[in-house]
Amino acid sequence: MWGSKPWDNDKAADWFSKLMETTDLPAEVRSVLKSRNEEKSEVLRAAVFCVLQFGRVYVWPINDLNKDLQHAIAALEKILEDEDYCYSQKVISEINEELSELKRRISPLQ
Repeated sequence: MWGSKPWDNDKAADWFSKLMETTDLPAEVRSVLKSRNEEKSEVLRAAVFCVLQFGRVYVWPINDLNKDLQHAIAALEKILEDEDYCYSQKVISEINEELSELKRRISPLQ
């Protein structure tokens, strides 16, 4: 183990890699995020949730991580424009927290 997080060890990193390959979760999520003009806010936020949960080094495919984080950020910014979805300050606050978390994960090296 090299850290305290569930993905901070070789066995877990290998398991996550296999999971991502066999389920094709990243491609499904990416498809929704890229079609954000067609998808409703509810579906977009569900796809962003997947990136929030799994979009980390040692979990998400590393070659796509920064790009997918950026797509998730763009999706949340689009959701913030949806007044029907952002019906309360609590929802807006949660989305802003999610935005901050995604922005923190973007690597300046890529």
